[in-house]
Amino acid sequence: MSKELAVTKLLANKTTVAILLLLKTQPLHCRKIATILHKGETEIARKLSQLERVGIVRGEWIYKDRNIKVYFLEVDAISIQIRAEGVHVQYNPEKKGNFYSLESIFSVDIPEPTTFIDRHQQLEVLDTFSFVVVTGIAGIGKTTLASYYAHLLKERGKKVFWHSFSELDSVPYVVKKLATFMASLNHPELLDYLKSDGSDMRVIAAFLMEGMGDERTAFFFDDYHLVMTEPMNELFGSLKGCRGKICIVSRYRPPFVTAFDDVSEIRLGEMDIASTREMLNKKGYHVQAESVERIWEKTGGHPLAVELLCQAASGEDSRLAMEEIPSSDVETFLWDEIYAQLSPEEQRMLMILSIFMNPVAAAEVEPLCPFPHVRTVLRQLMKKNLIRRVDSKYIHHAVTRSFCQSLLYDAESLHCEAADVCLQRETPASIMEAVYHLVAGDMHDRAAQVILDYYDMLINEGYSESLLELLEELKAPEYRHQLTEVEGEVHMLSGEYDTAIACYTSIVRESSPGHSSLYRKLGEVYERKREYQKARSYLEKGLSLAGSDLLEQGKIQVQLGTVHAALSEVGEALTCCENATECFLVSGYQKGLAQAYTEMGKIYRFSNTEKALELLSTSLEISQSIGDFREAASTLSTIGIVLYERGQTDKAVSYFEKSLSISEQIGDMVGIARCCNNIGVKYGLEWNWAQAMKYYVKTLVICQKIGDKKGIAFSYSNLGRAYSYLGSPAKALDYFFAALTLREELSERVEIAFLYYNIGLTYEEVSDFGRAMHWYERSLALREEVGHTLGIAYSCASMGKLLGRLEQYEKALRFLSRAQSIHEQEKGAWMIACTNLQSAQIYVDSHHPEQALALVEGSLSATEEAGDRALLIEAHCTAAEACLDLEEVQEARHHAEVSLEVATAIRSLKYEGEARRVLGKVCMAEGEYDQAEEELRLSMRLLKKYRYELGKSLLLFGHLCCARGASEEKCRALQEKASALLREARTDTSPQNGG
Repeated sequence: MSKELAVTKLLANKTTVAILLLLKTQPLHCRKIATILHKGETEIARKLSQLERVGIVRGEWIYKDRNIKVYFLEVDAISIQIRAEGVHVQYNPEKKGNFYSLESIFSVDIPEPTTFIDRHQQLEVLDTFSFVVVTGIAGIGKTTLASYYAHLLKERGKKVFWHSFSELDSVPYVVKKLATFMASLNHPELLDYLKSDGSDMRVIAAFLMEGMGDERTAFFFDDYHLVMTEPMNELFGSLKGCRGKICIVSRYRPPFVTAFDDVSEIRLGEMDIASTREMLNKKGYHVQAESVERIWEKTGGHPLAVELLCQAASGEDSRLAMEEIPSSDVETFLWDEIYAQLSPEEQRMLMILSIFMNPVAAAEVEPLCPFPHVRTVLRQLMKKNLIRRVDSKYIHHAVTRSFCQSLLYDAESLHCEAADVCLQRETPASIMEAVYHLVAGDMHDRAAQVILDYYDMLINEGYSESLLELLEELKAPEYRHQLTEVEGEVHMLSGEYDTAIACYTSIVRESSPGHSSLYRKLGEVYERKREYQKARSYLEKGLSLAGSDLLEQGKIQVQLGTVHAALSEVGEALTCCENATECFLVSGYQKGLAQAYTEMGKIYRFSNTEKALELLSTSLEISQSIGDFREAASTLSTIGIVLYERGQTDKAVSYFEKSLSISEQIGDMVGIARCCNNIGVKYGLEWNWAQAMKYYVKTLVICQKIGDKKGIAFSYSNLGRAYSYLGSPAKALDYFFAALTLREELSERVEIAFLYYNIGLTYEEVSDFGRAMHWYERSLALREEVGHTLGIAYSCASMGKLLGRLEQYEKALRFLSRAQSIHEQEKGAWMIACTNLQSAQIYVDSHHPEQALALVEGSLSATEEAGDRALLIEAHCTAAEACLDLEEVQEARHHAEVSLEVATAIRSLKYEGEARRVLGKVCMAEGEYDQAEEELRLSMRLLKKYRYELGKSLLLFGHLCCARGASEEKCRALQEKASALLREARTDTSPQNGG
């Protein structure tokens, strides 16, 4: 048969056409094409070979973890002509052509799950969160979990998209597959865009966000760890905010997921004994309890290992085989199926790799190998899929590691050699690896020495949990007290305070009178527990034992300073910190110097923020230079708080996020709780209360777990603020008073004053001005007593605003002036703007519109930069009213419309009601009475819970009715009702002390 006829016959086959259409989208290898088309790999290989022989496709070998032959389409068009001399086939060179619709080729079918065991909690997480990442080692059941859940969603009526990644998947390929799926669900925009040769990834991401946000759909992406390209990570990174259901399955956390994302991660672990029994039962193996335990120990609860065990027992009497299977049978199975075919060098390499706890570099393996060409052997094992590469390092698959360890005849000597190699590098990871090898090699005393030399660095680098596990295995009686002290420090960092106390007190009992450092650490734990008197007692005892040891004296003085500050004993706190600074300067102890500066910065936060920032910045610089991450995290958070209180919110958030990243890295539970709380405050400022409350609840859960009363009180306080802003004052007050009880127990006067202030704000929100003023006065008095400068400014500003509502304008301006002078001194741009706007409203109410408008215009920029949307609404409402008084109606309408736009965006009944009242007032000035009536009626409906604001809207509505010719009786009735509401709120509540 001629070549031309062979080509025509080849092209007449449907499978051939499908292959060509697939290759039109991107180059692919044989197995991938077979998977997509649901065809046998042999059939596809034959078709590709035929297409290659006739020049339609070109095959090329490439290396991506292994050698793969990838096929490229070589032609763009094939023309067949019938001539006198016969059939003629002509190819046009491959070039960019039209988009091919691939509805019949792209498969989104969900794989059938294998045995589903013990993943019900994970199903709840998948059901609860929109964007979920499922991670875990190979064979742990990630795909089974995802496919099981995908089938559940399908049964509920959702349209499910499934894609399994390969090493060769490109962004265009995945995007086209998604576009095709979305087009089938009446979202053709992305497909149309691609057909018109659109390639802007920002546009593509926007179309995907819209299409994947469809509530009818769910999207699953399996084997994401095979993704090799950064553009794919960027694409998925842009989808994290999607409202739809998205599940990513990967062996490792994808690069585009960070600690700050609203993404839930499910880390699958091995099965417990009960789950192992369930899996065996489902496989048809009914075994006794003791046999299940033996099988679980043998397999480590790894699903794939249990599967292999079942395979090893197949063909036998299932019950007898599983109960009586000797420990060697699984190993025999693995050996017969895999290891018998390896060279001696490959076998030895697998045994050597099995002793390492973490991925290991080739250079670290070479000294342990008795043969040359180590890297060649590693590459051969990778090609055979027996080891994998992680960040240029090599590691066993979990299912084969224990098997290889069982084959070692010289394990102890290998562990000792490995420890020597690891210790040469002196990185935290290599130190941990070295300690592991020393323990495994029965060199416990040397392991203890290494831990004592490096434990501070290991804790800083986030190895607390692993360090604790190694400490439990150590048998070094000579170093027992020192190791117990290290153990106590790890427990303290993890928030396990009672366990830490038990560690320290056990040493004190056995080594009476004990070392001053033990009493210092006991004092630190009790300070963290907020039991300040006990903390002070232990610290003073430690100081009496410190003698002439300047370093220890300094450490204790810093802790005493912290305790005095918590008890609002500012003078004593500063004296302690200054004494500590002198000790550290003499001894050259940089870490202690940073701690002293941080503590002094915290103290000056309440009276001199400029000095506080100076001290904190110096502390941060020192901590970063010496690698003290724990102190750096604490300092970053404190800087963020100071900046937030000064109104520099964007800067503050960046510091909170940096602090959270470090705290998560080192496992500092108190630090994590502190940062979650602060990030929640940031979301509250943006009026994203759902997100804010999520972080507040995270903080509360952590603090309750570790028994941190101070943290619990913070959480209650912030939850109270959230409920107050969301229009639930009763719930808000419940949380505030719960927080107040805890603060009073802890004698934290600064925070008590803050709660008085928040309680006052809540009463003002519900127009109970009498109670509001009472709590403001208590807050101001206590803040003046403890010298909290910024707190004094906040109290004065709120009292000034409330006095303005009570029409005591001169007194109101005196209080606001006092607040303003403090904010100017502290350089708080946001709060200067806030106070200006409160003064502007008083000038509007007292009929001084020029002064009001000048203050608003000078503050709008700072308000917008701060991102305080509630304040922005008030600013535009005030500006609109001032413009109306100046008869600048068009400008007034602009401000009113902006205020309404922002108010509707944040979904606040109160602020929308106020904005609509102002817009109604503008409409009245324009003679648009119908629209004015509509806006005012809406305003009154929205402000039902807020008597004072409702009274103002009702009064304005009465004026509108009079202007439209309503009866005198109706107008009088409306005005009397409005006046009653205003009068009810305006109780005579003159402050005790002047402004």
